Amino acid sequence: MQFYDEVNIRIESGKWGNGLASGRRDAKMAFWWPNGWDGWDGWNIVFVASKDENTLLPYKYKKNFKAQSGEDGKTKDQYWANWESLELVVPVWTLVRDMAGNILLHLLEDQQREVLLYWGEWGKWNIHFKDSVNQFPNFALLGEPWQKKDIKLELQLLADVALIGSPSVGKSSLINSVSETKAKVANYPFTTLVPNLGSVQVKSFNFNMIDIPWLIKWAAEWKWLWNAFLRHVLKARIFCLVADLSRFDVWIKEIIDIFDEIIEYIKSKIDQKVKIKFFDENEEIIMEVKQNSKIILNKKIVFAINKYDLVSDPEIIEEYKKQFLKNLNIYLRKNFSYEIETESFKKNTFVVSAASHFGLNEWLLWLVKILQKSSLEENTFVINKQNKAKTLKVKMIKDITKIEKNKLLSEWYIEEIDSKFIKIWEINDPEVCKLVFITHWWNEEAEMWFWKEMWLKWFLTEFERNWIRKWDVLKIISYYEWQQDRYILY
Repeated sequence: MQFYDEVNIRIESGKWGNGLASGRRDAKMAFWWPNGWDGWDGWNIVFVASKDENTLLPYKYKKNFKAQSGEDGKTKDQYWANWESLELVVPVWTLVRDMAGNILLHLLEDQQREVLLYWGEWGKWNIHFKDSVNQFPNFALLGEPWQKKDIKLELQLLADVALIGSPSVGKSSLINSVSETKAKVANYPFTTLVPNLGSVQVKSFNFNMIDIPWLIKWAAEWKWLWNAFLRHVLKARIFCLVADLSRFDVWIKEIIDIFDEIIEYIKSKIDQKVKIKFFDENEEIIMEVKQNSKIILNKKIVFAINKYDLVSDPEIIEEYKKQFLKNLNIYLRKNFSYEIETESFKKNTFVVSAASHFGLNEWLLWLVKILQKSSLEENTFVINKQNKAKTLKVKMIKDITKIEKNKLLSEWYIEEIDSKFIKIWEINDPEVCKLVFITHWWNEEAEMWFWKEMWLKWFLTEFERNWIRKWDVLKIISYYEWQQDRYILY
């Protein structure tokens, strides 16, 4: 199946059904009696995580998902069954964001279910408003409006070990050698155009290994490939940098370039001011990223120098390793004031061969040892720029007469002569918004119910305190996406 890991879609919940104001009168009844029914639930939008899915390809061509609306209330006490929720199945470790980048859902476990659009209540029929004075109300409430939202789905592949290296160093071959995955391999660059994820078992310990295509400096046309998959590799707990031993000293420079690319990406996606440092601890090489004194990334660094079968000369290999450590320390000392200790370097550098399986056992045992000591939680930070939702401290009531007067005059909502005396007020409150949207306007009894509810909930008292007077215009800010603000007369 084609790998597809990022997509924009639009989701829309079903509208809640309207209540019905209806009545009946039988031969033995002295008065009319309400016999409508409540409106019924619209469909919700539910995301379901599944371990059997590994791509977002089903959402590539179908971009709009609309839930079915609830039935309106029916006459003669008839009712309609509630609809089922509209379920959208996505792979485990799918991230749901709004278009501003804010995280809405993070689906981490198989069969995890999360409701994204679930709004309001159904419309109530007229019997709810029957009392000793009004035996037959002639109004019902409307169902709350549907919701529409543009969102982005991102698949965050979670691997324990990420193989990072330039094209043709043998990353896919290594995964094929240590797991049952059959990744595509060939003797030309950029064979790997999608991440290869393999499951590795060492004795009784299982872990996942992923290989990511890397950008070489001259291949600018492949820059999109590297950036698209970096967010997957940064989820891994161990960064294993892979080099091609047969390419002489070129591989040494390429590994240093990899560090540059990763650090540049981290800064661009989080903050240019993040503090990145390297250090040795318990014979492990660690890269740590801090933001505002909080550790957000803690990665172990391991080196795998592949294709031993093409050199097979211990003296040459030892000389290369010394040269590699020297050049790497020059880079780290210049940029991070740090040098890798010789013992740590020896413990975390392995000469291997995917073809002959030379050194693979020692390499895997060391990876397992690191994974068993490190915690998963410290490595599951979502490394993607997240805009925190701005909490605007807006007064519930605000005078907007100067801003809105000309607009309402041009739309004939108010008369020229009235505009000299009335004011226009912005009302920003979710409860008021809900009451406005479920009220059946131009029905006298419904409007009386609305103002009674406003009085019972103390909103009218608040209006009076803010000098709102009769015939002023109230602009009710809509809390329902894709629904316009409403204007009502006070």
